Amino acid sequence: MRTSLMLSLVLLSVACKDKDVATGDKPASSKKGHTPAGTPRPQDKLTVTLDGKPVAMATALAWKTWDGQVRVTVSSVPVSCDEVTGDMRRIHDGEVSFDIQLAHALQPDGTRKPMLAQTYYSGSTTGMLRVVVPSTGDGTPGQPTTAEVEFEQAAAGESKQVIKVKGTIDALGCAVPPRKDVPPLPPPMAGTIEIAGVKLPVRFAKLDTSRDWPKLELYTGAEACKDVAFAPRSELEVALTWFDKAKPEVGQVTIDGSILGNLADQTFDEKKLTVTPFPLAPGEIEITGDIVVSNYPVKLAGKVTAVVCPKE
Repeated sequence: MRTSLMLSLVLLSVACKDKDVATGDKPASSKKGHTPAGTPRPQDKLTVTLDGKPVAMATALAWKTWDGQVRVTVSSVPVSCDEVTGDMRRIHDGEVSFDIQLAHALQPDGTRKPMLAQTYYSGSTTGMLRVVVPSTGDGTPGQPTTAEVEFEQAAAGESKQVIKVKGTIDALGCAVPPRKDVPPLPPPMAGTIEIAGVKLPVRFAKLDTSRDWPKLELYTGAEACKDVAFAPRSELEVALTWFDKAKPEVGQVTIDGSILGNLADQTFDEKKLTVTPFPLAPGEIEITGDIVVSNYPVKLAGKVTAVVCPKE
């Protein structure tokens, strides 16, 4: 069955000559000349119009990003892999292009489905769309990656041009060397998060008791009190919120992560979730839980060392 997307996001880029755009994917490479260097890959199954006028898309390229997702660039000119996978992206004279980012969303039954995780436009990124889309492939070099989309969007800025996109993107995979500046994951703690059968160790635990509703956040990636460039995001995250500082019962559980949409639930079985010691304090905290959050089976087990991050 055909699935459609209606995105309220700017994906269009109509650029000026010699304009460079940061893409944030790998170190920039030098660009020689101003002629697109790629091989055309016409998007015959994709219909694109700009203010009602048809725009033929000359190519689509896909590659695996440093954080394990798949990025896709669709352009009206035949750009090459080298042009689009660097930190600086040259936009050619008259070029119309848009980017999407795909991930594989974890489902309550433990299966994965492709989802639209992020869109990019001229230095602005909008993430966590969490829209499941029909898609095949994973950005493997030399192999096709497809995604079926439908959206209509007005451009930002003064132009207010409207792009309409409908159909299937058929992108060719690009080979991208692994980044050398991705920081390593922190050492695992004893505590674990298991959601829909995926079990990962907690690597960072952040506690905030200064607010009216205290919160304990658990991460399985390289998050820290201060952001680190290219730090791998957690595949699974869990946040526990207390609505009453004087009561040990958790009021809300939120699950999130790069393979999961953001879901908050206040209807879980409180008797099956315990956090000790209480009152909450930085240091060693033990968590035991076997609950259901928005139809996802969630298990929390073991001890973590929670820190209070300094206020900025």
